[in-house]
Formats: sequence, C-alpha cells, structure tokens
Amino acid sequence: MIKTTINLYSADLLPAKLRLSFQRMMMMVAGLLVISFVSWMLGYWLVSNVETDRAKVSTEKQQLDTQKQQLELQVSARVPEPDLVARVELEQQRLELKKLLSTEINQRDNVISRGYSSLLTDLASVSDGSVWLSHIAVNEQRFEFEGFGSKPQSIPKWVEALKHTETLKGYAFSTMTMNRGESQPLAFKLSSTPEVEAKQ
Repeated sequence: MIKTTINLYSADLLPAKLRLSFQRMMMMVAGLLVISFVSWMLGYWLVSNVETDRAKVSTEKQQLDTQKQQLELQVSARVPEPDLVARVELEQQRLELKKLLSTEINQRDNVISRGYSSLLTDLASVSDGSVWLSHIAVNEQRFEFEGFGSKPQSIPKWVEALKHTETLKGYAFSTMTMNRGESQPLAFKLSSTPEVEAKQ
C-alpha cells in the first residue's frame, strides 16, 4: 500500500501542555472558598463568644454598680444609735482615766520604792540593837513604826536619832503609844508627820 499523506509538522510545532488546567483551577478556587468559609465561621464564632462574654461582664458590672449604690444609700441613711455612742464615749473616758490612774500608780510606786530604800538605809544606820521593828507603813508623807524596845529609855533615844536621818529630817513624831505586858519587852507605836502639818 502506498502512503498518500505526508506529516509536515514535527512534535516541536505542537502547543505546549499546560500544567494548570481549567478543572484544576476550579478545584483550587473551590478549595479557597471552603477555607475562607471555614475561617469566617471560626472568626464569627470567636467574635460571638467574645461579645457574649462582654455582655455578661457588662450585666454583672451593672448589677454590682446598682448594689454599690444601694449600699451607699443604706450607709448614708444609717444613723448611729445614741445609746451605743454614749457607751463608746463612756468607755473611752474610762480608758483614759485608767491610763491616768496607771501612770499615777507607777509614779507613786517609784516614789514609795525609793522612799523605802532610803528609809531602810536610815533605820539601819541608827539601829543599836536595843530597838527592833515589827511593822513599817509609809502612806504619802506619813510614817508609822511598830516594834519593841529592850529598855524604856532606849525608845526616846532611838526616836531622837531618827529625827536626824535624811529620810525623816523635818518630821515630827506626833503620836507614840507604849505598852508592856508581863514578862514581855516594851511595845511601842510611833507616827510621824511633816513639821508643817504638825504645827497646824
């Protein structure tokens, strides 16, 4: 059989095959649309949740503001009870008086402590063994002594020596009682006051 047609076109003259066909392009466009739709739905859902939370927080804030205003009105309208105010003021006055009393007691304790210390020192300096004390009392500027003497003349001698001590200098012994029981030493009780008071 004899060939009657001759192909004058080579393979190079044929159009190049395109990798991106219409079908592939439509599939890509569809994929982009699906991705965009999913992204939009996700964003819408997130925004909706945020808006819901914001609305909830706003509602709670309004409720708290209303409650705060009500409480402020209650506080401003509340008047302290006169009885309680009077009791508080009374307790404050008592507390102040107790503080003052405590301060005064501490000061007096210090004075009395110093007074006893110097008094005992002076009593020891005039002690000669013939007089011994059984009771000593210090009340403000008054001194009281109770004790015993071995001889009647030893007590006045001891009293005279007391007048020259530093603690009892300027004091007058206004009251002195003596008593002697059977077969017992001579008991005495002596009270002293400042000479200014004694003269009055």
